Amino acid sequence: MNQIGDTARYVRERLGMTQRAAAAALGVSAVHLSNVERGRADPSSSLLSRFKTVYGIDVYVLSYCLEDESRDMPAGLREARRHLADALRQGLREPEVCQNRGG
Repeated sequence: MNQIGDTARYVRERLGMTQRAAAAALGVSAVHLSNVERGRADPSSSLLSRFKTVYGIDVYVLSYCLEDESRDMPAGLREARRHLADALRQGLREPEVCQNRGG
């Protein structure tokens, strides 16, 4: 499963950014961003930090919250994780989150 890459692509698309524009804003090549989004390359800690700056959301945290592998987790923690994921996704729907992101 490519949770971080899938999440990065989801956020980028929700923000209305092309892969090329996002790559330029992130300071990586479009090929590298494509490889990260498709799970062919792992994002560095620096790139994860830049995702947060450019996208306005912590892609790593959102991807963790969206993981399905939580059966062994206590119910309260699963519920909290689900609420956090919902709140993060809701933030992507707010118009002010999408302003000044390029396209």
